[in-house]
Amino acid sequence: MPTRRRLLLAAALVFVLLAARAPLHRATFALPVSNDDAVPLLMARHALRGELSTILWNQPYNGTLDTYLLAPLLLLARPHAAFRIYEAACGLLLIALAMALAGRVAGEAAAWAAGLLAAVGSPYMALMVATGPPPNFLMPLLTGLAALVGLRRLDGRWLSTFVAWGTGLICGLATWNSALALPPLLGITVGLLLAGLRPRAVYAAILVAGLALGAGPLLIAGATGASGSTPVTALRPRWLWADGLTDLAQAAAGLLGFQVPLVVDGPERDPLPLGLALLLAAALLALVAIAARHRRAWPLLGWALALAAAFAASRRTGADEVRYLFGLTVPAIALCGVGVASLVAGATRSQRSATRSRTLQVAGGVLAAAIVVPWAVGHRLLLAHWRDPQHAARVWQVPSLEPVLDTLRRAGVQSAYASLQFAARLTLESDEAVIASQAWNERIPGDPLRFRDEVDLDPRASWVLSHHLSRGMPRAGGFRELMATLGGSYKEDLPGEFAVFRRFVPPYDEGRPMPRAAMAIATVEGAPLGPAVLDRDPETWWTAPAGLARGGGIAVRFAPARRVSALVLLVDLERSPLAVPWVADVDGTVVAGGPARHGMQWVNGVPRAGKQPLLVVPLRERRAQTVRVVFQGSGPPLRIAEVFAYGPDEAPHAAEGSPAAERALAAARAGEWLRALGSYQEAMALEPDRASLFACRQRAAWRALRRTRLDVEGLDDGGPELVLAGTGGR
Repeated sequence: MPTRRRLLLAAALVFVLLAARAPLHRATFALPVSNDDAVPLLMARHALRGELSTILWNQPYNGTLDTYLLAPLLLLARPHAAFRIYEAACGLLLIALAMALAGRVAGEAAAWAAGLLAAVGSPYMALMVATGPPPNFLMPLLTGLAALVGLRRLDGRWLSTFVAWGTGLICGLATWNSALALPPLLGITVGLLLAGLRPRAVYAAILVAGLALGAGPLLIAGATGASGSTPVTALRPRWLWADGLTDLAQAAAGLLGFQVPLVVDGPERDPLPLGLALLLAAALLALVAIAARHRRAWPLLGWALALAAAFAASRRTGADEVRYLFGLTVPAIALCGVGVASLVAGATRSQRSATRSRTLQVAGGVLAAAIVVPWAVGHRLLLAHWRDPQHAARVWQVPSLEPVLDTLRRAGVQSAYASLQFAARLTLESDEAVIASQAWNERIPGDPLRFRDEVDLDPRASWVLSHHLSRGMPRAGGFRELMATLGGSYKEDLPGEFAVFRRFVPPYDEGRPMPRAAMAIATVEGAPLGPAVLDRDPETWWTAPAGLARGGGIAVRFAPARRVSALVLLVDLERSPLAVPWVADVDGTVVAGGPARHGMQWVNGVPRAGKQPLLVVPLRERRAQTVRVVFQGSGPPLRIAEVFAYGPDEAPHAAEGSPAAERALAAARAGEWLRALGSYQEAMALEPDRASLFACRQRAAWRALRRTRLDVEGLDDGGPELVLAGTGGR
C-alpha cells in the first residue's frame, strides 16, 4: 500500500476516534473513580511502599497485574489522572491489537478496516474505556498478544526460544490477572491447531515453563491462603444452563450495541431503534461468516466461542454483567475487518464483470456502514446520559465524597466504616488520612478485609453510610434503627448524600469497672472457672472441656448485688463463639440475647460488626446478684481469657492508658504491629480493667504473627453465619 494512502487512512482513523470517543471522555474525565478502581490504585500506592500483593484486596479470585502497571504512573501523576491515562492507553492498545490481528489474518486492508471499526467501537466499548474497572482491559490485551504470536507462527515466523518463553509468560500473566483468560486461550489454541499450527515439543515445553512463571503469583496466593474458592469461579448447575444462554444473549446485546448500557455493570440500558438493531445484527453476522471462511481466522473464532461458552457456564456472570464478556470485542471487530477486506479483495480479483466487482465493493462499504451508523447512534444516546451531572451518582453509584471528607476532616476522624461502593474511595481520596473499611465483607462474607483491623482499633471510628446505597451493610436509616436496639448515643452529620455517625457513647462506661473481688464466675452447672478469668493476664485462659451445646454457658455472681451496665468476655479470635445464639438472664429473668443483627456490639467505644475479641452482654443498668449467659446452639469449645463487668455506681477510673493506646493505634496504622502490641501492653498495665485495651492487644498480637509485606489481610469477619444472621437483641 502506498505511503500516501497509509497516511490518509491513519488521519481518518484518528479523526474517527476523536469524533466517536472524545465527547464521552470529556464528559467523564473529571468524575471520581469508582470504588472498584480505587482498590488497585490503593494497592499500587502500597506496592510503591514495599507492600506486594498477588490477589486483589477483598476479592480472593482476581490477580493484581494492574496494580504493578498502575504503580509507575502514580510516580508521575495523582491517582485520578493516572487511572484515566491508564484507561485511555488500554483503549488505544485494544484498537491497535484488533488491527494487528485482522492484518495477520487477511492483510493490511483488513487491518485498516478493523482499525476504523474499532475506533468507532460499540457504545459499551467506549463506556468501558472511559469508566470501566481495569481488570477487564488486560484480559483481551494479553490473550490477543498470544493469538498474534500464534498467527505469526502460522507464517513460520517468530520461531525462537525467547518467543516461546515470552508467549508462555504472557499466557501465565493473563491467567493470573483473571480466570476468564483461560477459556479464550484454550479457544485460540484449538483454532491455531485447526488452522495448521504444529508446535515443536521443545518449544511447547518452553511455553509451558513461561506460563508457569507468569501464573506463579497464583501459586503463591494459594500457598499463603490469600486466594480461595468462591462462588465467583463456580459453574452453573444443570438446571441453570438455559438461564446461562439467556444471560449470554442479553449481555451480548449490550456489548455489541443492539442495546446501549448506561453503566459498565447494571441493568440500566437504552434500546437502539429496532431497524438499526436488526441492520447491525445482519451486518455483524454477515461479516463474521465471510471472515470464517479463512482458516487463519479460526483462532479468533475459537477465542470468541470459548469466551461466550465460559460466560454462559459461569455462575458469577449475568445478563447485566457485560464486563465479563468484554474480551469478545477484539476478535469480533478483527473478524469484521477481515470480512470487509475479503469483500474488497474479492472485488479486486473478480474477473467475471465490472458489475460484480462494484457489487462486492458496495457490499463491503454497506456492511461497514451498517455497523458504524447504529454504533454512532448508540454513542449519542450514551453521551446524553453522561452529560447529566446526576447520572454518575444516581446510576453509576459514584456520588461526590467531598462533603463527607470535609466533615471528617473538620471532626478529626481518622477511621470509618463504609459500604462497598465507597469505602476504598474514602481512603484513596483522603490520601489515607481517613482509613475506611467495610464493617464486614459485603461481597464475600468470611473473606478478610485489608483495613478492618485498623478501623476496629480506633476508639473514635465513625460510620459513613448512604441514604440509598448499600451492598449489605445498613443504610443510614437502618443504622439508626439498629442503634435504637443497641443503646448508647452518637452525633450525626448529613453531608451531601451521606450520613456520618460519630462521637459514640456506649451504654456502659469502661471507666467504671466492677471490683474483681466482687465477682465469682462459674459454669451454669456450677463448676468454677478459676482465677485465670480475673487475673488480667491475656495469656491465661479457661477452656471448656467440650464444644458449646444448647444450655451451656457461664454464670457471674456479684456480692453484694449491684447495678450492672454490661458483662464483657474476652474470647478466642480463632474459634469464636460469637455466631452461636445466646440469652442472658438476671436472677432468672431473660433480659438480653444475641448475636445482634450483623453481630453488632459495642467494642472499644464504637458499635462494631462481625468477629471481635469480645462478647458484650448489655444489661441496661439492671440490679443483679447473678447474671447467666446461656448459649442456645452448638459451637466450638468456649475459651475465656478475662471477664469484665461495669456498673454506673462504681468508682470512676482515669483513662491513664490513653497515651499508650494512641501510640499503639498509630503504630498499627503504619503496619508496625509488634510496636503496637508493646504499646497496648503498656496501656493495659496502667488500666487493667478496661476490656477494650485487652481486645486491641489481642488483635495486635494476632496481626503481629501474620504477613506484613505480602498479601496483607486482617481478621475475617466471622462469615455469613455471623454477619448475615442475628436475633436483633432484646
